[in-house]
Amino acid sequence: MKRNSWILLLVFGFVISFTACKEDDNPPAVTAPTITGLSPATGMVGDEVTISGTNFSTTAASNTVQFGTTNATVSTATATSLKVAVPQLAAGEYDVKVTVGSETATFATKFTVTETEPTEVLVTDADLADGTYEWTADKSYLLDGLVFLEAGGVLNIEPGTVIRFMEVPTDPTFNTSSLIITKGAQIMAEGTAENPIIFTAEADVEGATLDPIADNAQWGGLIILGDAPASLKGVTENVQIEGIATSETRAAYGGSTSDDNSGVLKYVSIRYTGIGLAAGDEIQGLTLGGVGSGTTIDYVDIYSSADDGIEVFGGMVNLNHISVAFATDDAFDFDLGYRGNAQFLFGLEASGSENEYDHSGEWDGADPDDATLFSAPNIFNATFIGPGQTATGSQRALMLRESFAGKLGNSILEDYPGIGMQVQDRQSARDAYGFITTPVDGYTLEILDNTWSMFGGYDAAVGTGSLVEATEGADEGYVGETADVVAELDDNANKYSAAAILGGISRDPDGVLDPRPPTADTEVATVPEGMEQVEYRGAFAPGQPTWLSGWSTLSKLGYLVD
Repeated sequence: MKRNSWILLLVFGFVISFTACKEDDNPPAVTAPTITGLSPATGMVGDEVTISGTNFSTTAASNTVQFGTTNATVSTATATSLKVAVPQLAAGEYDVKVTVGSETATFATKFTVTETEPTEVLVTDADLADGTYEWTADKSYLLDGLVFLEAGGVLNIEPGTVIRFMEVPTDPTFNTSSLIITKGAQIMAEGTAENPIIFTAEADVEGATLDPIADNAQWGGLIILGDAPASLKGVTENVQIEGIATSETRAAYGGSTSDDNSGVLKYVSIRYTGIGLAAGDEIQGLTLGGVGSGTTIDYVDIYSSADDGIEVFGGMVNLNHISVAFATDDAFDFDLGYRGNAQFLFGLEASGSENEYDHSGEWDGADPDDATLFSAPNIFNATFIGPGQTATGSQRALMLRESFAGKLGNSILEDYPGIGMQVQDRQSARDAYGFITTPVDGYTLEILDNTWSMFGGYDAAVGTGSLVEATEGADEGYVGETADVVAELDDNANKYSAAAILGGISRDPDGVLDPRPPTADTEVATVPEGMEQVEYRGAFAPGQPTWLSGWSTLSKLGYLVD
């Protein structure tokens, strides 16, 4: 009996000991965490913030922190505070949650993610070829030298992306930096009014103050090349874009595909351009060579170019809602057989524009001895503002040269020191003057329903004859017969006003610039097929916000009455 009792006692003790060991192996119950504060309450992606509270795990990895549904990285943890990096998120408001074990706490107010701090990506010519590339707004891109997107390549650029260009490339053989979209490639740069895509100078960073004239020419510009018709001295296939050596075969444009598609530029800002690709060979803010009608160019802002704002060499591309401000050469330069529709154009010249050969528009076609192609675009609803009536030089608003036909209609031109329009008369049916009276293949030159105001060269006693002139040859000199030019304007509802037509002119960031007329002039010409018929002259509807408001450089820097 004693032996049996001893055995029972031993077994009972073992069971109690085993049970106690199992109970000791269970962790204590987790107390639910609380969040009492979050400092700061706003931040950019990557910023470290502190979450204050209680009952956090002191092991960083044992705390799960989420902004919305996105996990954050905990760098330091105590029982009462967590240091957390704001995860990769778009700007906005997010719930913040902390989970310890099975228990979760949610902060009472939302954390606001402000603009993200992008990671900079260096891009050289070796980084683009004929593949598909994605440039996103959470990064910034710095282009070093001439960078070509080659035939077959597609470059997708997200709204809000900023692309900068080195002023002094790493490779000394390059004079500047530029992005060239070659024939057969596509750029898909479709921004929005809230998040435009920006191409700009290396020095154009937040907080920098750049002068639109003194600080231009910091990079080359954006070049797009296509397979639509163009003509240079009889060459219509693989014309070489100006400024790039002929040994660079990727810089050729022109062919026979009128509806060629080079992609999309929409809500795009191009700033501080115009340095030469080679010494003495400046290019524009935007250069289009042989770009076809399948391409979309709409809502493009070109600000501060040391050469032309936009130059179009041939092609059939349609241009809509294009702004050129402070180009030191021509705002809109059309050449080599361009035949697209261009509507809602705005040009603003600086008050210091003193070169008598600068214009709001320089429009010509090709060598007059080249019978293969001439320019014949339709240009409607433009608003062009000159450098002021007291600017130095005999500047005229428009220069129409050889092999140029087409139409200019429903536009407003205001505040120039010289005349409205010079038309080249080389005594040929294919010069601009000849197209007024002599159709070629059904094309003529028509100047329809435009308003001309505040021209220093206008003489009321002479009338329209003082607003236009015809010149023989390519340069100033002999003044030819202007009668047919005068008749073209007088017979087609062109009007002159000594007083301002526009709401306000300013070339300073003082919020005074208002390129809208207070009331609409509804006497307008019928626009060609494919264009929008509106019942007002100029680029902007009276009484409505301008299409520049909010997204353009003029708006961002405070020039506009918004």
